[in-house]
Amino acid sequence: MSTPVTFAEMVWGKVAACEVLVPVQAGAWLLLLGFNGIAVDNAAAILLHASAGGLFLILLGALVALHYRERTSAQFIFSTALVVVFLLVMAVPYNPLNLMVRLAVDTAGPVHWLILALVAGATALLGWAVTAYARRVGEGVPA
Repeated sequence: MSTPVTFAEMVWGKVAACEVLVPVQAGAWLLLLGFNGIAVDNAAAILLHASAGGLFLILLGALVALHYRERTSAQFIFSTALVVVFLLVMAVPYNPLNLMVRLAVDTAGPVHWLILALVAGATALLGWAVTAYARRVGEGVPA
């Protein structure tokens, strides 16, 4: 390694670069909807939910990429895991995707803050797992 950063710091740099794009893209979509005359309420809350959910998916991808070094395997496993995660999440009545739509039409109620806290907690746990695994991989310990 020819860089002064650790392997875990490099992984988090890549995660951060991806995460920066999430609210930018979500904000652009909200602006485009507004320009087309479609009213969207609770834009800030929608951006928070999109950012938290986006970070969860980015970390899931990072964890898969750390474990499966070969690109084809990593992409297959990530795609399959993504389908499973979406199916499980969609089975919950107040899932984050449904909540963003409900926020946009102002019918979500205050329960969305609880859902956001749960998603943020799950994301924090996944972030801890990615950090621990990246440190292990960076030290050369077989994964």
